[in-house]
Amino acid sequence: MISFFRRIFASKLGLFLTFCFVGLIAFAFATADVSSSGTFGGVTGSGTAAKIGDSELSSAELNQSVNNAFRNEQRQNTALDLKSFVNGGGFDSVLNRLINSFAISDFGTKYGMTAGKRLVDGEIASISSFQGADGQFSEENFRRALQQQGINETQLRDDFTRNLLADQLLTAAGFGTAVPQNLVTPYASLLLESREGQIATIPSVAFIENETPAKAAVAAFYAKNASRYTIPERRTIRYALFEKSRFNDKIKPTEKEIAGNYNLNKARYSASETRNLEQVIVPTEAAAKALADNVNKGSSIAQAAQSVGLSAAEIGSVSKVDFANSASQAVADAAFTASSGSVAEPAQSALGWHIVMIKDVTQIPARTLEQVRTEIVNELTREKIEEAMAEFTVRLEDEFADGATLSDIAKAEELKIEATPALLANGQNPNDQNYRPIPEMQLILPVAFAVDEDSDPQIVEIIPGQQYAAIDVSEITESAPPPLEQIEQLVTRDYMLDQGSKKAKAVADKIAEAVGSGTSLSKAIADAGVELPRPERISSTRADLARQSQQGQVPAPLSLMFSMAQGTAKSLAAPRDQGWFVVVLDKLNRGDASKRDDLLNATRTQFKQVFGAEYTQQFINAMKADVGVERNDSTLTALKNQLLGSN
Repeated sequence: MISFFRRIFASKLGLFLTFCFVGLIAFAFATADVSSSGTFGGVTGSGTAAKIGDSELSSAELNQSVNNAFRNEQRQNTALDLKSFVNGGGFDSVLNRLINSFAISDFGTKYGMTAGKRLVDGEIASISSFQGADGQFSEENFRRALQQQGINETQLRDDFTRNLLADQLLTAAGFGTAVPQNLVTPYASLLLESREGQIATIPSVAFIENETPAKAAVAAFYAKNASRYTIPERRTIRYALFEKSRFNDKIKPTEKEIAGNYNLNKARYSASETRNLEQVIVPTEAAAKALADNVNKGSSIAQAAQSVGLSAAEIGSVSKVDFANSASQAVADAAFTASSGSVAEPAQSALGWHIVMIKDVTQIPARTLEQVRTEIVNELTREKIEEAMAEFTVRLEDEFADGATLSDIAKAEELKIEATPALLANGQNPNDQNYRPIPEMQLILPVAFAVDEDSDPQIVEIIPGQQYAAIDVSEITESAPPPLEQIEQLVTRDYMLDQGSKKAKAVADKIAEAVGSGTSLSKAIADAGVELPRPERISSTRADLARQSQQGQVPAPLSLMFSMAQGTAKSLAAPRDQGWFVVVLDKLNRGDASKRDDLLNATRTQFKQVFGAEYTQQFINAMKADVGVERNDSTLTALKNQLLGSN
């Protein structure tokens, strides 16, 4: 059993499991599939990719889900292309996730479980993209987001329904798992294990010949390694920025609107009074009267409050209405009846009895229409400009949907069109390392890389309610390596490193074999006949290795050392043909966690989550067997081939 755990820990999965808790987010099988609108390859017909119970997964839905998942992954890895994504298992992963989602939904429906419309409505309303500036659900934002994402409401609701059913079914599947102690202890002890060893570096440059390689050899190397130089998909974006300030000189409120606003808000402009108040709240009327008497005898309200273990609170200047809303009408009546500099009669609210000191009184006279005209004009102008801006963006979207081009709109609305060079999804220009996109491009790029080349122009919100961009994608440059003549110097260098790396490997293997036969690493290096760097001594614990893994900083030789037997040596290639390493494990110090309750408990918790995830997966497999799953292999093969660009 312990050897099994040592093998697991040598893998990337093992490093992850060492310190990470495995989250059971079972209901998220299809969530990532509703996040982008671009379709970058594949069939768009309505054939059936798989039949799950009474439901059918169409090839069009699978195609869209694969493209959406690819685009999400590409945002994190701009060098990724669709072919690499599919060949790397992306297609199969999305297919399995969708089949699982459909199977869970059909199983729940078969046995009487439902996710009602109100529940789905609540989930939809909670998505920030569908909310307005007031934080409430906005039908306009909802429709706009669906259009931008390239999905319809039925698709969205079906996804939420399946997710909610999965949440109901899977939550308890892995609950209450038990883990035997004889499994926990050796696993936890591995975290205390430490290792000591040496690393020798055999650089490729030590074996590079000082002569220019043949052009034919460089060309052959380039052809074989073209993917290494592939530039990811780039897009040329045309955009026109516009702001609400375009309406500043065009919109003015009428006299009728100004007078109407004044009459509607007369209470705001009528005579009023504010009072600067300070108060103490006590639990009983008797205590309130005693404290008020103390203030009336000459103590300050702060001193009187302190004498009974309380403190006075500064309320500041407040109107009677506002004070009544925060306290009670009775408290406000008392505070606004007393004269300035006096203490109001104690009055009660839900919080207790209030003793209020009136520090000063400010009388605000009534204001005429002429006195507040500027204020009203500014307010109405702001509101009308905001309405005009909202109407303008909606109108542009409608015109784009009706076939208008960005050039048409720019000419009609006097907008200035700018164009970017061919950019990567992260905004970089591979042909100009000094290029810096405008700040607004941070919000434009995700939309631009989510649409097809022949899609309608889009409206992108830059600053909510203030600034927008009308954009279109004028050209899509597919991912491809540049011509050899453009990067011949780089390829020549890589070819020479490749040749040097092959020679370095032979030396590294010879050194590792010698060390394995009992020769010291230092002597094996000296016997290699090549001047090489001195070996480096290293020591680390498996816990340190796990922490570095979480940060993505584990050196490959160190990771290898934790998968080796004591007294052995292994060779390991350095990245990008830079050379080879020889890793030697001199000493292995085993850990003992039998008396570390904290580590045992943490490990047991991790195992429960891992076992729970396994139980959940087995439950999903059982649900698929119950409802039945039939895959249409011919349709799946055709779709995958088209995504790969094959016939």
